[in-house]
Amino acid sequence: MRALILDGYTDEPAGLGVPPYIGTYPRYAYGVLDKYRVETDYITIDKFRSLKIDLEKYDLLICICGFHTPGKYLNAKPADLKEMAIIASKFNGIKILGGPAATRFGSSQIGGTLKDEKKYKEVFDIVAEGDLEAVLEDFLKFGLERVDNKRYRSYEELREIAIRGAKIVKKHPNFPYIIAEIESYRGCPRALSKGCSFCVEPRRFGLPKFRDEKDIYEEVKALSEEGVKFFRVGRQPCIYSYKAIDTEKEEVPKPNVEAIEKLFKSLSSLKPRVLHIDNANPAVIARHEEEGREITKILVKYCTSGNVAAFGVESFDEKVIKANNLLTTPEDTLKAIEILNEIGGERGETGLPKLLPGINLLFGLKGESKKTFKINYEYLKLIYDKGLMLRRINIRQVVPFYGTDISLKDVKKAEKRRELFLWFKKKIREEIDNKMLRRVVPRGTILKDVFMEVKKDNLYFGRQFGSYPLLVGVKDKVELGKFYDVKVVDYGMRSITGEIVR
Repeated sequence: MRALILDGYTDEPAGLGVPPYIGTYPRYAYGVLDKYRVETDYITIDKFRSLKIDLEKYDLLICICGFHTPGKYLNAKPADLKEMAIIASKFNGIKILGGPAATRFGSSQIGGTLKDEKKYKEVFDIVAEGDLEAVLEDFLKFGLERVDNKRYRSYEELREIAIRGAKIVKKHPNFPYIIAEIESYRGCPRALSKGCSFCVEPRRFGLPKFRDEKDIYEEVKALSEEGVKFFRVGRQPCIYSYKAIDTEKEEVPKPNVEAIEKLFKSLSSLKPRVLHIDNANPAVIARHEEEGREITKILVKYCTSGNVAAFGVESFDEKVIKANNLLTTPEDTLKAIEILNEIGGERGETGLPKLLPGINLLFGLKGESKKTFKINYEYLKLIYDKGLMLRRINIRQVVPFYGTDISLKDVKKAEKRRELFLWFKKKIREEIDNKMLRRVVPRGTILKDVFMEVKKDNLYFGRQFGSYPLLVGVKDKVELGKFYDVKVVDYGMRSITGEIVR
């Protein structure tokens, strides 16, 4: 048997797989195929579009795609389910669909997409509603007729295939300039109360199931040995809650300082060029302040600078918080921001502060009113006026997924405030983001190792590797695919203008 993994990229609240990231889906799938000695090729959707690929030389096609948090991407164009279905329809072998697009939790309620989605999924022989790697292994062991497409794997099963899957990275067109997204756990303590109204994580995975520190270390070691030097420990709703105490009883569990130090100390010993995190729950940091401070110190000590803890605040409006079971209060958020600024605000070797918070705001939630926009603005202005730093502010509109408590009716209500949303977003970009950027990276700051990626008109654009990197534009003529040190000379709303340091 010969297989092709076609990576259409994935983007979820707990995991990113859009270049420069390589996600877990293709790596784990490759690990299973390697385990069963299947000759396997890997190609990204961008590369696939630019080449003439003879699909008939393969017996098995694995298509990966799907989004819960769609965004804008500098140097990649993700595939949607329709594009994957068109490609798969021209293939005569066994076709498997994996990623968020394959799960019922990846199904949006917007418009007539459910009918279209059903039509597109019918193209595939197997739609992996559970874990792609578990479904793929069952297919290889038992054949098409005995596949349970809803099966999830355990972390014991994952141990071997995560290590084997590291071999795929050299087949990535961006190698060695890729970031490996590393899974630490899945599920959420907030499953005790169904979690936030819009979130699929507690509904899909339930209460947390933690991956062992040694297993994470062994996977990162295997990736390092293959040549990967950039890592983000993500794929979870809150890194401060890794192996937390009483996660089956408490929605805001007491953090496990010892386990987090053990994990990051071991990963740091592999000497990665970048070691970053992703999501963090400000309520956990604020309500367990002693442990929150200790973990912040650990992350500053063992991770590389430019690190960002993404806070899923969603709203500062108390009515919206209550209506959507968000749990985190404005007071929690302010305290957590202060803690990260105090401990992580020092400038590091990359030119950026060592660890700063980011904030996610979500509009279109239940209970929202015109007043919500005013409240959110006032809190963001308060954060700025207090002299605190935020690395970035994400402002999105909610997408209603099946299985969550957000309905199409809620979205239609929000559509009436579309102009207000756009006005608010522009106001934040002009009055908060630009000023905040000047505080985070003052004029004259040297940003180390900016990787130049694209040329547009007479400007070259690049980013540092890591979580939520700044977009840097330069007029100097540079070679794409190379690292440069850049001095900050001016500011956009969310980007930097720089000069190459010769």
